[in-house]
Formats: sequence, C-alpha cells, structure tokens
Amino acid sequence: MKKRIIMCIIASAMICGSLASCGDSVGTGSSKKTETTTAASTTEASTEAASEESTETAETTAAPESQAETSAVSDELIAEAAKVLNNLNAVDYIGGGSSVEVDESAVLNVDNKYPYTKVTDSRFSSVEEVKKYVTDAVCGSLLESRYKCIYEGEPAMFTDSDGSLWFLQGARGCGFSFNSDPVVSDVTEDSFTITAKFDDFGADSTMVVKAVKENGLWKASSFSVNGGEENRR
Repeated sequence: MKKRIIMCIIASAMICGSLASCGDSVGTGSSKKTETTTAASTTEASTEAASEESTETAETTAAPESQAETSAVSDELIAEAAKVLNNLNAVDYIGGGSSVEVDESAVLNVDNKYPYTKVTDSRFSSVEEVKKYVTDAVCGSLLESRYKCIYEGEPAMFTDSDGSLWFLQGARGCGFSFNSDPVVSDVTEDSFTITAKFDDFGADSTMVVKAVKENGLWKASSFSVNGGEENRR
C-alpha cells in the first residue's frame, strides 16, 4: 500500500512539472512575439504617417504661392478683357447714332440731308477728341471697317461747325448687352482672345473678340459673332 502511495505521489509530481513547463513556454513566447509584431507595425505606421504629413505640409506650403500667382495673372487679364468689352460696347453705341448727349433743339443741316444736333456731352468738344476716344478703344480691321466713320468720311458721325461739335443721331441697332463674364484664351505678351455671351436683340449670341496691346493700351482689333463674318453682326 505504501509502495502504491509513493508511486502515485511521484507520478503526480511528474505530471504537474510537465504542465508547468509547457505553460511557461507557450504563454511567454506568444507574448513576446505579439509585442514585437505590434511594436514593428506601430513604428511602420508612425513612419508612414510622418512621411505623409511631411509631404502634405510641403505641398500646402508651396501651393499658396503658385495659386496666388495664377490668380493674379487671371484676374488682371479678366479685368483688362472687361475693359475691352465695355469700351467696344460704348463705341458701338456711338457708331449706331446713340448714347451721346445733345441739344435736340439746335440742328445743323449739312447738304440739306444730314440733320446734326449740337453736342452737349462733356466727353467731347471736337472731332479730335472723338477720334482719340474711338482709337483708344479699337484698332486694326475693326477700326477701319466699322468705326472710322464715326470721326471721318462722308458723312461722318461727328462734325465741327461754328465753333461747336455736332452729332448725326440715328436709330440703328447697336451696342452689345454682355451677360456673361469674359473668358480669356490664346494669351501672348501683346494679345489675347475674349469670348463672351450677349443679348443679341433677344437672342443669346457668342462674341469672340481679338484684343491687342497698342501704345500701352489694350484694344479690340476684330470680333466675330457666332462664328460669322469678321466685324459684322
């Protein structure tokens, strides 16, 4: 009986020792491996995040300067384009016989067929001033084919007589009611193209204007409407 008890005690001790040894190996090994893997992943993630943050910071720092430069050029050209269109519109109104202040009670008949009215518009006191106003706004083929008649020719829209300036009024369709922002393209140092929409007597038309720099001023040198003939509506 004693022999059996002793054998059981020995067997029990051997089993417990074996289980304790296995438990230490699995638990400790697994824990170390997990910690090493987690640490490596955390390090890689931190490195990638730092790299991305650095790249984003560099791009953010560089972007404003580039955007500001592009915006400045674009704004300047759009502003110049708007001036070109406004000046062209004003000249076209004059060429159509309107938008000039006059005293309709004072009439000058030239050759008994051209009834001019006396100009009271503060912008103009002579044909030379009219010529400067027109040639500061338009040039090239547009001036020659469409607007030169404002200040010269037979009959010219303006004439000097008796120390006063006179204007040949009319009722011709004129002016461009632009209803969109100008779009600028084909930019060079001394020219660019403007595209804009306008109300063409109730219809929606597109005008393409060629602008050139002459004597330091941006001027309209030609236009086309809906791809039609140059300088004609």
